[in-house]
Formats: sequence, C-alpha cells, structure tokens
Amino acid sequence: MVGLVAFFLKGVTGTGTTTVIVALGSLIIEPKLTVVLASFINIFGGLSMLRVDPVPLSGRYWMPISLLMVVGSILGAVTLKYVPNQQFQLVLGAAFLLTALWFLFRAPPSRSDSGPPASARPMDLGIGTLAGFCGGFIGINAPPLVLHFSRYLDKRTMRRLLVLIFIPAAIAQTATFVVNGLFEKRMLVWGLLVIPTMILGVYLGNHTFHRISESWFRRALGLFLVFVSVRLILKGVV
Repeated sequence: MVGLVAFFLKGVTGTGTTTVIVALGSLIIEPKLTVVLASFINIFGGLSMLRVDPVPLSGRYWMPISLLMVVGSILGAVTLKYVPNQQFQLVLGAAFLLTALWFLFRAPPSRSDSGPPASARPMDLGIGTLAGFCGGFIGINAPPLVLHFSRYLDKRTMRRLLVLIFIPAAIAQTATFVVNGLFEKRMLVWGLLVIPTMILGVYLGNHTFHRISESWFRRALGLFLVFVSVRLILKGVV
C-alpha cells in the first residue's frame, strides 16, 4: 500500500516517492533506514517514469542541475551516518513539519511563458545542490525544487525535469549508503517487493495526471505529514 501511494503520487507529479515512503516507513522502522530504503526505491520509480510523457529538455539545462544534485546527495548521505538517531528524529520531524506547511499553504501553480531555458541558471544550480543534500540527509528533496521551478515551468515540463534529475541523485545516495554501511540486505528485499505496486501506481498516477488537481494531493499529504512530524519530534525529545 505504501508503494502504491508513493508511486501514484510519482506518476501524477514526478515526485513525492521518498516523502511518502519516509513518512510511512518511519512509523514502523528506524527513521534512518527509511531514508536509505526510499533512496533505493526511488531509482526504480525514476526509471519507470522515463518513457512517460517524454517532454524534450536541453541537456545543457537539466544535466548541470542533476550533477549538482548528485554532489549534494553524497554530502547529505555522508552527513546522515554521523548524526545520532535522537537528533536525527528531531531534524526529520522539523523538516516534515515545514514540508507539511509548504504543501498546505505554499503551492504555486506551474506556469511558463517561453518554455524551459536552454541552459541552467545559477539559482537552478544552487537549488539543485540544496535539494540533493536534503534528499541524502533527511529523504526530502521535492519542496525546494517544486517551489523554485514551478515559478517558470509548466506542469508537464516540471514533472519531466524532476524525473530526469532524481534518478542520478537516488543512485548517488544509495551508493553512498552502501559505502557507509547503512544499506542492509533487507533493503534490497523490500525494494524488490515494491516493484509490482510501483508499476500499478505509476500507471494510475499518469492516467490521473490531467484529470485531478495536484493541489489536492499536496493538501492531503501535508495534513498527513503534520501528524508524522509531531510524532517524530516527540520521539526525539523524549
């Protein structure tokens, strides 16, 4: 069920997989492990979306953003290893709370007057680095990306951009977790078990893309994240 919800959101918006998996998984297993698992699963999610609505994007635009997301992801994944669990739960809970508020109250509509730029801008690169670090450290990288790129990209283009830049970042995060000893054998088993729900979730999400408002998903996910964030903050304090 977790995989179905996560990949349904992925099919609709191009993102949200790690947010849902980390949020739900943290209620069952150690929060750090949910970030590792989410990064591994997100590789499959990204690959499954490559052939979905392939909007053309210039390599000079998305590749530099993707590269800096990889750099940020590695730094975040390395940082994750050295942060104590209790402090990590506080950080994760606070991040979820901010994310929930963003989903609920700050979801600007995507728009584009002249299409995507031919090459990446300095702010695009900075946001990519920040998002990569957040993804490697707390498993949440969508909010800064969507908040920034939705200012000048339409919904289809933004979804395509997110799909392209998330795949290298997820691979880099997972590889770093393996090197750091955070990737356990059960992560491989859980990841493979999610594949059937991934296929169904992406299929349903893509077919819903033009039929339902993304703002509804953001509000629903935001309310859920409020509950999860409060729970993690309390666990980190106690």
